[in-house]
Amino acid sequence: MTLRILLISLITIINFTTAQSKSLNPGKNNGHEADIYSVLPFKRCEPISGLILTIHNNIDHPIGYFPGLRDKPHQDFTWHRYGHRVFFHWGFNANPRSCDILQQLVAERNWSKQVQDSFWDKVIKEQARRNRESMVATGTVLGFEIAGTQRAYANAFASIITDIHLLGDYSTTNIATLQSLDLIIADIQKALFESLKGGDEAKKINKMMDDTKKIGDVRERANAVLIILQQQLPTFFLKAQNGFFARHFKKKGLPLKNA
Repeated sequence: MTLRILLISLITIINFTTAQSKSLNPGKNNGHEADIYSVLPFKRCEPISGLILTIHNNIDHPIGYFPGLRDKPHQDFTWHRYGHRVFFHWGFNANPRSCDILQQLVAERNWSKQVQDSFWDKVIKEQARRNRESMVATGTVLGFEIAGTQRAYANAFASIITDIHLLGDYSTTNIATLQSLDLIIADIQKALFESLKGGDEAKKINKMMDDTKKIGDVRERANAVLIILQQQLPTFFLKAQNGFFARHFKKKGLPLKNA
């Protein structure tokens, strides 16, 4: 797909609007769940919806401070006007310290190095706990081991589900705390080529995402990337590794699109 066609698609396929926020909206057409289903190879079903909900909750919920974060000596931490997205909107494989706004909020506290290190330790441990929960859910639902070679497959699907959530958040007004779009795209590219071993087809899709750098507005670029993934990934998953994933998911009893 050329960039010109992609830009036309932005105008004709999607009525792009900026909302205050975006929710899961299960079973509806305008939420995170619909975005995620649109790039996956599965028809809507209870196991996949449950997996999406688990990962959604590990990104967004509980809305507020996670247990222990504001215990002494961090009781004066505040996210000011930035809201809950200062936490867990970094991408599945990213270090929480990659969030510039969170770095600023910590610096504003004027804590000692020891107190700062304790804060980051809490955040990183909570991110690890949420990631483990998401990985276990992904492995269970998709039938992958979370050790050995198949761990990369589970990580790739968990990463892509997380990254699609973040792309959806880029359609909202408050994007200052979101992970860098370049890093989100890089995470998806790594999942397709390295983790899922997608070969030439992954290279083609990754090149299409690279070409969106020509789009200056970050929200429009995020939307363009989402359109590419909606058009390319459902088929990619079914064809990757000579149909390995299609055969695997059929054996698992998961309903596939166009299969």
